[in-house]
Amino acid sequence: MLNIRSVLLPYCALVLLAIPVLAHAEWAPLSQLGLNKPLALELNNLEGNTIHLQQYKGRVVLVNFWATWCEPCKEEFGELIYLQEKYQLQGLVVLAVNLAESRPRIKTFLQTNLVSENALPIVLDNSSLTYRAWKVRGIPTTYLVDRQGIVRAYWMGPIDAEDPSFLKLLLQTLK
Repeated sequence: MLNIRSVLLPYCALVLLAIPVLAHAEWAPLSQLGLNKPLALELNNLEGNTIHLQQYKGRVVLVNFWATWCEPCKEEFGELIYLQEKYQLQGLVVLAVNLAESRPRIKTFLQTNLVSENALPIVLDNSSLTYRAWKVRGIPTTYLVDRQGIVRAYWMGPIDAEDPSFLKLLLQTLK
């Protein structure tokens, strides 16, 4: 005799896991996160130097929260590098904020994936305080910071560097 619960429970779990993949990501206003004040960022990079979001004033910054254990983050890393390379002359900086991982683990990730340590500026949110202050709900999540240093919108989920809805706001902000 077939137990309906034993069949239905795995099916429901599979459907719930697939919902984020099926959902179309898009830019969302910060008001959805309850953020209404300017956001700050002050973290150390892989060399131990302090990086401030303010030092990028005059440039457009994508602040991307990621981790080496996050599969969508791994897949997205190449997209972020592509964006950095393609739009850096227009003033784009992609700042990769790693969540609570050690320098050796990040360096191993970069070496394993044949990524130069200088491909993107990587900063370490060892205590996850920035993650919490920016009200990140999951990773990967990317915030768009305009040339005045104001965070304008966020993108939850992996970025596709050719997605028209992603590029529209990015290119408007780069103008």
